[in-house]
Amino acid sequence: MLYVDGMNGLIGHNETVQWLYTLVGSKFRLVVKTALKLLLVFVEYTETNAPLLIQAVNTVDTKQGCKPWSNAMEILDEKDGMDTELLVYAMTLINKTLAGLPDQDTFYDVVDSLEEQATRPTSCPSMARE
Repeated sequence: MLYVDGMNGLIGHNETVQWLYTLVGSKFRLVVKTALKLLLVFVEYTETNAPLLIQAVNTVDTKQGCKPWSNAMEILDEKDGMDTELLVYAMTLINKTLAGLPDQDTFYDVVDSLEEQATRPTSCPSMARE
């Protein structure tokens, strides 16, 4: 069940979306899964939420000195690939966000960033040290 007032509050408070995206980089599988599911609900709620998620992703990853979408790409770059559920959620979130973007320039900016990270062994300098 969705609470419209709660979703409208989330739409108006980008810091909460940033926090949810930060949780995608957690070490704990259940936290990552829940954050991905909540972000999927957010993106699917209305078409105007995709640019808000892009803004949140860019803000978080810029502060961390990473390329945009580095948290999601870390899930997709897992060496063992054993957790297919997280892979599906991460890929679905990226696809639904791209599908909801209103202009081609933003679409290609995000796709270029994702492609650049797919060819790199480590997408974020701070994660390479861990």
